[in-house]
Amino acid sequence: MKRLLLVFLLMMTIAFTGCMKKSHVDVSSNIKKSLDNLKSYTSDADVELHNNKNVKKYSMKQFYKDGRYRMEIYDESDKPDKVIVFDGNRSYVYFSKVNQTFIEDNSDNIPAYSLFASFVTNFKKAGEIKEEDGEEYYRIDVPIPDGNTFMYNEVMEFSKKDYKPSSLKIYDIKGKLFAEIRYKNFMYNPKLEDGLFTQSDISTFSRYMNIQNDLSIDIKDVYKYTGINPVFPEYMPKNYVLVNVSIDMSNNNAINLTYLSGNDIIKIVESVYTFDGKGFEKKKSGNITYYKKGNRYVVDRNGLIIDVFSNGKVSSDEVLMILNSLI
Repeated sequence: MKRLLLVFLLMMTIAFTGCMKKSHVDVSSNIKKSLDNLKSYTSDADVELHNNKNVKKYSMKQFYKDGRYRMEIYDESDKPDKVIVFDGNRSYVYFSKVNQTFIEDNSDNIPAYSLFASFVTNFKKAGEIKEEDGEEYYRIDVPIPDGNTFMYNEVMEFSKKDYKPSSLKIYDIKGKLFAEIRYKNFMYNPKLEDGLFTQSDISTFSRYMNIQNDLSIDIKDVYKYTGINPVFPEYMPKNYVLVNVSIDMSNNNAINLTYLSGNDIIKIVESVYTFDGKGFEKKKSGNITYYKKGNRYVVDRNGLIIDVFSNGKVSSDEVLMILNSLI
């Protein structure tokens, strides 16, 4: 009897070990398949640069398609800073503060290291690759073939749930952290318009554009697509008109209300998620508590997170009047 029990336990151990090995192989092969099949992607990214004990932070949106890319960079206050477009031949940089576009010949001024596509290129070139199977993330350590003393190797973490990249850490030749990029709302192989990668649309930030991931709908159909009863402001500054209602399918089916007055914009985004207020200044106006960072205002209306921002042409008082009229 003891012998039979021992044999049974041994068989169970072998079977369990086999399942563990299979799981490891599946994660690795699925990630590599995603890298091999990458044609395009979109992602939000938070970037931290570590240099001489100083940390510089900014956020960006990244778009990539067949070797071309677009990076929209926002400063620490979440204000539009610049747009970088590489059309396959040349790089163009639009500086919002001076409203001018320049041809960028110095590639050192372009933070291409933050692109997921850059990691994929290095991954395919690298001879030695270290892989680590963590509990929630699968890590791939890749040397940077064309790197320097500041960017010597990089470690990418992929979520085991969906095989999407979650963070990238770049280390210098001494093993010190040079940069950390955290990816959010990542999408493999979305359909992207070619216009995103041309100089013609470089001065318009995509948060003010309707791109592929937005589904324009009629107001009466909002609940059908999102399960959310949207709220609309009773107050809106003079001459602003609601021109579009859309659903952002890459952002938990968030409802986007776009108001325009000529070239000026007010955008209201409504969605259900956990908002922790980190990085925002907490304030109060009338009967509402709101959070502010730069020209972005956020209020929690019984679990419905309402995000209001403009391109800087609307005063703080007017935005607060909008928020108060939503309640």
